[in-house]
Amino acid sequence: MQEAVVLDPGQRVLVVSDLHLGDGGVADAFGRKDDALRGLLEHARRAADVLVIAGDGFDLAQAWSLERIVAAHRRVLEELSALARELPVYYLEGNHDAPAHSRLGVFGLREVRALDVGPRVRIEHGHAFDEHNPPHDRLAFWGSCAHSLLERTIRSRVRIPMRKHYCWSTRLGHWLFYRVGWCQAQQARLLRRLGRERAARRCLGFVDYWGRSEWGDIHGMLGPVAEFLSSGPYELLICGHAHQAGRIAMPRGTYVNTGSWTYDDATYVTLVGGEARVRDWRSGRSIEDEEYRGILGPYRDRSFFEWWESFYRGWLRYDVAAMQRAARGEPLG
Repeated sequence: MQEAVVLDPGQRVLVVSDLHLGDGGVADAFGRKDDALRGLLEHARRAADVLVIAGDGFDLAQAWSLERIVAAHRRVLEELSALARELPVYYLEGNHDAPAHSRLGVFGLREVRALDVGPRVRIEHGHAFDEHNPPHDRLAFWGSCAHSLLERTIRSRVRIPMRKHYCWSTRLGHWLFYRVGWCQAQQARLLRRLGRERAARRCLGFVDYWGRSEWGDIHGMLGPVAEFLSSGPYELLICGHAHQAGRIAMPRGTYVNTGSWTYDDATYVTLVGGEARVRDWRSGRSIEDEEYRGILGPYRDRSFFEWWESFYRGWLRYDVAAMQRAARGEPLG
């Protein structure tokens, strides 16, 4: 696998990420959007010079084997292979599909770790900006496998953010996490009294990570992305991983998240002449920074416990409409 490939900035590039094609069962997050994805592939054939699948196209953590994915989504993969014979199709390494690498050549995919489009645009999966899912972390991959097994067993989702996954299992999962987080907060308080500030921050690290995801910074990527862009030389970073589509102006440069094709989502990015646009495939709607306005604005420094106090209504009930307003940066009241 090549570390990075540089594309001509004059090429029309279509980027899609986080398809999460699974085994076709109840825990397959891609679901039954095969026809929609085939439509996107046909669009790429007509309107793009290059197709990029920016990681997590094949969800090995859910399906356990590439063969099971092929059996469930055979026609899509046949058309992807046909497209790869007509134009370059690059596949970037993600955190759910790493075991499939070195086997994707059968589909005609060109495997690389990252892509540069000219000297100022970088495309990668995005898990390099997630402290809990760094590249090549086998423990993180097996954690994803355990999570998928849980969803397969209970036949329901346990996901973040709550506003996009309001079901009994996610509601219960958040209730349990709040209890665990409260215990962590008490432990951190004791550590601070003992003068162990670093240990206290470590104790609350995952609680803060979860909280930022709920307020709109899924996987805590915004800070590392801003630092990456500020360090140069890139002016535009395109990646997936967070499953929250958007185009966000950073202190220096622009961050574009491709979103995903999981559950109700089906988003993609076009890059033409250095200009990146995010769209919903089925509606054609253009997506800007709607889902990021809260975490970049009035709710920038809110904790998980403040999230809980703002939206929990007792008896495993949560105010989802208020969460959606908060994500858009609107007042909570």
